[in-house]
Amino acid sequence: MKSILPALFFATASLFAAETVGFINMEKVFNDYYKTVTENIKFEETRQKFVTALTVLQGEFENTRQEYEKAISDAENDLLSDSARAEAAQKARVLEARLEQKHDETLEFRQNGMAEIEGNQQQATQLLIDDLQAQLTKYAAERGLEMVYETSGRTMNRVPVLLVYPKEKEITEAFIKQVNAGHEKEKAESQAKLEAMHKAAQEKQQQMK
Repeated sequence: MKSILPALFFATASLFAAETVGFINMEKVFNDYYKTVTENIKFEETRQKFVTALTVLQGEFENTRQEYEKAISDAENDLLSDSARAEAAQKARVLEARLEQKHDETLEFRQNGMAEIEGNQQQATQLLIDDLQAQLTKYAAERGLEMVYETSGRTMNRVPVLLVYPKEKEITEAFIKQVNAGHEKEKAESQAKLEAMHKAAQEKQQQMK
């Protein structure tokens, strides 16, 4: 009769190993983290200030362009006197230089502003990721999890990296609850504020069309 001890040992070892593994959707964790919502409010405030300032510069450029086109039209208008057309031509030359200056100024502001916003957002995102990583390491250690797999990753074909895994070992919601513990009201208020800001920005954009 064959001994069943090796088989039992293997089964027990496999079960133990399986219990030390967890699965988490870090994208969902990141988006649902109360600190992320707070940072998104700061980002939206900065973005809206940037858009407002850029709109002012674009308005100045458009006003200058209209003045320039009128000066050109007056300079070519045979119904005006020679002196009036000469004055208009001189004005057009001045406005042409100003128009070029406004164009360069607007372009530089847009490029520098977007680069600064993107850089600040990336820095803030990395800090949040490091924060969550540290908390996840502690969370896993406290629960005896030796490995935690990330489930939100996707391949170049947009196919999930982990196609099948035991859902009962999913720790996403439990981890979200822990990292937000004591900050539920703060998160709800921040989320409401952020949604109101997005709605106001959309309404303003619609009015400008």
